[in-house]
Amino acid sequence: MTFLRTVTLSALTLFSLVSCKSIPSYSADYDRANKQISGIILNDEQAQLVGQHFVAAFNTMGTADFVKNAGQLYADHLYINDTLSQFSTKKELVKHFEGMNEHVSNVSVKLISATHTHDSAYIHWHMVYDFKMLGRMKTMSSYGISQIKINDEGLIIFQQDYWDPANGLYRSLPYVGNAYSLILPLKKNS
Repeated sequence: MTFLRTVTLSALTLFSLVSCKSIPSYSADYDRANKQISGIILNDEQAQLVGQHFVAAFNTMGTADFVKNAGQLYADHLYINDTLSQFSTKKELVKHFEGMNEHVSNVSVKLISATHTHDSAYIHWHMVYDFKMLGRMKTMSSYGISQIKINDEGLIIFQQDYWDPANGLYRSLPYVGNAYSLILPLKKNS
């Protein structure tokens, strides 16, 4: 057990150092995109429709229809940051969806609420899914909010997701979860 902890801690330390290279902060990218990309001004009904379309497409994740359904939501050029990845074209995003789709099944996404401010819809959602990694299947559950702007064709041109990947994903993964418990021992892991 001590050996495993040492190896895990060493790997995480090395990963942290490698990850510290000069990468621009996503906060600067978000700030720039949020100022430069304007969507249509929304009302309550439109924000609700954005949420319903978003949830309907992501409820097909893990099926043959997902990539087509989700791809139909997005414009060719966009800003999207899903907390783990950032994309500026639909082509890149669809490739990401194809890879993601291979690892998930039994997806259930529920729309909790949809609100708006000017041109941004804030979609509050809850997602439960089975995730396959390293030959093991694990049920994951996560709450999040997506800030979404749409163009006059109803396509997403801006999306910033806010969710906690530490508790919504990483802590539940084989080996990675153990590493997190070493780094963040004070946070409850259930």
